[in-house]
Amino acid sequence: MLKKIYLFCPSIHDGGLEKTLSIYANFLSKHFKVTLVTNTFNKRRLKIINRNVKIINFKNKFFLKNRIANNLFCILKTFMMNEKKLVIFSLHDHFFLCFLKFIKFKFKLIVRTQTAIINEKNKDEENSIKERFFFRNFVTFFYKFSDLVITFSEQNRSFLKNKIKVKNVEVIYNYFPQQKAQKKAKKVYNIFFVGRLVPDKDPIFFLKNCLSLSKKVQFNISIVGKGSCYETIRSMSKKNNVKIYGYIEDGIKKLNKQIDAICITSKYDGTPNVLGEAVAYKIPCLAPKGVGLSNLILLNGKGGYLYKPNSDNDFKVKLSSMLLNYKKAIYKSKLSYKELKRFGYNNTLIKLKRCINEIL
Repeated sequence: MLKKIYLFCPSIHDGGLEKTLSIYANFLSKHFKVTLVTNTFNKRRLKIINRNVKIINFKNKFFLKNRIANNLFCILKTFMMNEKKLVIFSLHDHFFLCFLKFIKFKFKLIVRTQTAIINEKNKDEENSIKERFFFRNFVTFFYKFSDLVITFSEQNRSFLKNKIKVKNVEVIYNYFPQQKAQKKAKKVYNIFFVGRLVPDKDPIFFLKNCLSLSKKVQFNISIVGKGSCYETIRSMSKKNNVKIYGYIEDGIKKLNKQIDAICITSKYDGTPNVLGEAVAYKIPCLAPKGVGLSNLILLNGKGGYLYKPNSDNDFKVKLSSMLLNYKKAIYKSKLSYKELKRFGYNNTLIKLKRCINEIL
């Protein structure tokens, strides 16, 4: 008989976390009896979760108005199911579940750190970012009461084990299957930003510097995504030749033949998914040095281009170098592509299954 797991994701939007949710749900449903607990009206995202996953969607608009209230509402509903051997795999908003473990509620809890946490690697980031991490840092302390923490980097694992004293931490990368693709040099290149149009991802930094560089080097600028920065981006694009696609599900998969280079401009990040997906299609990439797994995925610059975070000048210098010597950029992308095996099936999804089985 298959063991039961409740995937806990109180709200579902469109982003890297939600994509990981669908990948995990679809994979785990082959090996466990999986139930997704959520409160969402995102029908598009739920449609890509296979039929083997039981979906409990409360569709309560009142609680969706407040993130904390929605989280508590979903937790209450989950415990009201009276599952004797409850196993919860939390994808985000972990605090209250961890607190229940702290006060000795009996259930198994798996936590996945969905984005950046303060550790020895990123502790010197600018103060404005660190202030926003205050509550997340507080939440991180309670990870020690979970049964398994899944994180995305060795730095996080070391921090959680040594500083927070979390007993069971595993590094499991996101799954990026290698694709059959090839890039060629040409006269004018298409430079893309793909991701949520929010301050954390900093699409305005991307657009501002691309517009500045385009006065010296000819290239096309394209943006894929939606979010709070959309109106600002649209306003900046009116007098310039910028193509805004809006949100596209599996944007890199659908547009990879048109994309000649991708720029990641996140102020802080986890993996991120866009970078791994781009490398999987051998797309040359430019990303901020030391943010998320950019150094790891781009082989410290051997497999792509890394710029100094928040530096307009360094961003433009590195992007210009990529455009003016695109054959070298292709060569770099092939190097990072070869090393993407670390993000393959056995090292990600199969490892996830093994780690879960060990605590059940």
